[in-house]
Amino acid sequence: MVMTSRQRRAGLLWGTTLAGLAVLPAIAGAQEIEEIVVTAQKRAQSVQDVGITMSAFSGDELGQMNVKNVAELAGNIPNVQVNYGFGQNAFNIRGLGINEFSANLDSPVAVHVDEVYMSKNFMTTMMLFDVERVEALKGPQGTLFGRNTTGGSINFFTRRPTEEFTTGGTLGYDNYETVRAEAYVSGPLGEGLSARLSGFINDQSKGYYRNQTRGEREGYEKKIGLRGQLAWTGAATTVLASLHYGRDRSSQVPYEGVGIFTPDSLAAGTPAYCDDYLAGTVTGTSANCVRGTDGLNPGDDDPYTSNNNLSHKTQNRSIGGMVRIEHDFSNATLTSITGYEDFRRNQREDSDGTPVNGIDVYWYNSISQFSQELRLTSKGNERWNYVLGAYYEHDSFRNSDYLTIANGAAAGYFTDYRQKLDAIAVFFHNDIAVTDTLNLIAGVRYTWEKVRIDGGTVAGTGITGLGGRERPTDILVTTATSSAIAGGDDRKDEDASFKLGVEWSPVLTSDTVDDLMLYANVSTGFRSGGFNAAFAASQDAFTSLSPESITAYEGGFKSMWFGRQLQLNGAVFRYDFRDGFINVDSDTAPVPVTINAANIETWGAELDLRWQPVAGLDIAAGFGWLDSEIKSDISSGGISLKGFSPVNSPKWTFSPRVRYEHPIGDALVGSVAVDASYRSSQYLEAINAPSNREDSYWIVNAQLGLTDASDRWSLTAWVKNLTKSEYRTYVNDLPAFGWVLNIYGPPRTYGLTLGLKY
Repeated sequence: MVMTSRQRRAGLLWGTTLAGLAVLPAIAGAQEIEEIVVTAQKRAQSVQDVGITMSAFSGDELGQMNVKNVAELAGNIPNVQVNYGFGQNAFNIRGLGINEFSANLDSPVAVHVDEVYMSKNFMTTMMLFDVERVEALKGPQGTLFGRNTTGGSINFFTRRPTEEFTTGGTLGYDNYETVRAEAYVSGPLGEGLSARLSGFINDQSKGYYRNQTRGEREGYEKKIGLRGQLAWTGAATTVLASLHYGRDRSSQVPYEGVGIFTPDSLAAGTPAYCDDYLAGTVTGTSANCVRGTDGLNPGDDDPYTSNNNLSHKTQNRSIGGMVRIEHDFSNATLTSITGYEDFRRNQREDSDGTPVNGIDVYWYNSISQFSQELRLTSKGNERWNYVLGAYYEHDSFRNSDYLTIANGAAAGYFTDYRQKLDAIAVFFHNDIAVTDTLNLIAGVRYTWEKVRIDGGTVAGTGITGLGGRERPTDILVTTATSSAIAGGDDRKDEDASFKLGVEWSPVLTSDTVDDLMLYANVSTGFRSGGFNAAFAASQDAFTSLSPESITAYEGGFKSMWFGRQLQLNGAVFRYDFRDGFINVDSDTAPVPVTINAANIETWGAELDLRWQPVAGLDIAAGFGWLDSEIKSDISSGGISLKGFSPVNSPKWTFSPRVRYEHPIGDALVGSVAVDASYRSSQYLEAINAPSNREDSYWIVNAQLGLTDASDRWSLTAWVKNLTKSEYRTYVNDLPAFGWVLNIYGPPRTYGLTLGLKY
């Protein structure tokens, strides 16, 4: 077989790494790496015993890394990012992720909290507190986790009630007048009965952004969350019931609206692009580049100033619950997980980022989601181990988004519809020990889905509030309705996803290598079909989307070295991605539309290292390489996308971190930690234009800590984005409107955090 250049590069990477490790000596006084137990295959296993490429973090590790949100979590995982859309955070794994602002389309990377699926991206913004562990599973997870896992699955597990009384929390303050508090209390209530109550408050009084039009701060966070759990343990049955509530009253991060036209051409009524825009170097100080709305530019190159005349607001609310019942039979465990989520998203944005009444959007989305999983899992200690299960989900989604022009004076677009989904699946996963060292993996999942949409988009003027939602005062004309969609206003999709794999764990006699597992998988997955409905200004823009599909090939290894002092895991992979959703400019709508056309080929490689060479010293690093390319000949704005890179797909990612602890006398322990995240250049829109190319950047964080030797209290001084890196997380290039909208990552922040445990 002749190797391609991509395969040779991947082979060189692994060969060089393994050759280097082979000559490393064991260091006296080193400590063993603590085992992390995961449930990536619906049973408790060591992360090193699972033939899946994954990154796992315990809640204590997240605390030591000072991770406060999902974007910071993603920065510590190779080939993983978070795509930002106004009020929505969507994971991107190995180049697969959502890039649509339409809230009715699910992400190809699923998010689960305590094994309950969160179907919409805006549902994930208030959950990262009192966490036991996080598991980031890469590649299709269609057999065990099912819906919308073509890219992978991010699984959050919260801390459970304890049989002994314990309480504690953290209290922090940073330089933007931000108070962050988290607390919990847990313990027994009676024979076999225990409870846990936990919550958090993030109250930021000073936003990151200085609004020069209104003379106030914006881009601040104000969130609260509360979770209560009740657990009962019987002779063979356990029951866990959980309820949660969350509220978000934040001011969302504003847009930087920079100009793209020359002043003379705009004044003459024949707008022409300025040179800085075409070169991708336009800033607020580009004198020859002005916006189409007001003929001005921001006037500075500070990404943390804003000019919008309309304040950004958020009024989101989340309520939900879960009941988990497990019954232990002699040779298997029966598990039932019933979940219910109700989320209300009510947000307003100044979409042009300018001092005049241009384009503003009022977002209102609500979802009520019921899910039920029932599965039978073998004990995991036999030659044949299995998971047999069934799943049902019902979503009821309401959308009332209003795009206004000139504060309602001109005709805008009001998209009002209801969408309902029913999904049924059965799955069967098998792990067969052919020999003491060789396992075969085989799984299949059959899914049937029906989704129906009722409603559409109308043109209207004026603004009025109704039930907490903004809508037009006068309806002018209906622009698109679900009853006229080609193929109908409901769609039924079915899919049979499979996984075939092999795991080999040879018996080793080496003094250097303690454990080694080699694995290879081929798997498939699909992302649910749906509808492009947001601001469909014509019937042609209101379309039905077929499901995405993927076939993934992956091979990797997991290993422990030098007396379990060093952990090294790696993988190479190839994706064939078909019928992908992609955003393109269209004459049929005022905003980019989602179409069902992209075929994408991806090659990649990853390496995860963790080393504890001496007591108290923990060194970790994640490396990622990605080569992803659109293969289909589709166009956006008259430009062919064939050969372009998908959005949010940097070729190189690197996430190193170092932490060192050392006793100070008999009563204290001091610590110092540094972590960093590197992303090479990437494009933030499907059209790989200079204006949306983000250059490579580093984010560096550091901490100094002091802890009581008995771990009763801790005090940590920390800084994030130490080097003041300025980088964009989102770009919306809208030449038809006359501007580029940028959103930047947070500036440098620093503060103190006090932790207490009893």
